[in-house]
Amino acid sequence: MIYSMTGQGRAKLAVEGMEIEAEVRSVNNRFLKVTFKLTEPLSPFELAMENLVREHLKRGSVHVFVRYAGTGQSQTAAINTDLLQHYLSQTIEAVRKTGQLLTLELGSVLNLPGVLVPGNMADDGALSDLTLKTLTAALLDLNRMRQTEGNAMGRQIVELVRSVRELRGQIETRAPEVIAEYRKRLESRVRTALNDLGHSADELDILREVLQFSDRCDVREELVRLSSHLDRFEEALDGAESQGRRLDFLIQEIFRETNTIGAKANDATISHYVVSIKTSVEQMRELVQNVE
Repeated sequence: MIYSMTGQGRAKLAVEGMEIEAEVRSVNNRFLKVTFKLTEPLSPFELAMENLVREHLKRGSVHVFVRYAGTGQSQTAAINTDLLQHYLSQTIEAVRKTGQLLTLELGSVLNLPGVLVPGNMADDGALSDLTLKTLTAALLDLNRMRQTEGNAMGRQIVELVRSVRELRGQIETRAPEVIAEYRKRLESRVRTALNDLGHSADELDILREVLQFSDRCDVREELVRLSSHLDRFEEALDGAESQGRRLDFLIQEIFRETNTIGAKANDATISHYVVSIKTSVEQMRELVQNVE
């Protein structure tokens, strides 16, 4: 199972004169980065909300928007005296150290974040519960979208892996033919040259040259490793959790083995297969970069 890192989820819940609306948007990122935009009086719950997001998501740049609105009754205002006292204490201490005069305006004080809160709210516990329930619903909506997109990406990746396996098999079939063809060409050239000089070809010398060529262009080890990496890649695709980082690492290993095969093969047909594999692997890489 794989999840896309991109998606959007929304939810809205209301109870006892309170209404919470949440939206979560996610885009690609190597790590998990969470940013919030909250309306008052939801700021005190930011840490709990971030922990909730991290329970549902592993990677991505995640933007969370949560809005509070009262419903039903007309709203009155209440002052958070504890928070106001905290602001004033810090301000007085700062002024004392600088020795400057302090002038406070009521409007400025009440506009400090969290000081003025709706008076018809239920207690903080009820508001916190509603906020987290709404955010959970938005995250579930986001994950449904991410899973749908991930399933589509997974089908494309599986087809590309199948293509790479087929091309690898063609290289495996072609590799012994390259040695046999080289021996025929070498024997023909050597015998022609020696016949012109009136000499006969030494079979041992020809065999020695063929063996040296065979060692230089032997890609059996690379083909075995390539097959192993593809096996591990498919296991990661079929895992219970989305494993984008592991898939990305395996893509690099698959590409490395393919490059080595192309460099060692010394054959136009195998080079053509290698180019086709690289094209498929590059498409896999683009898809995997969006996997959580």
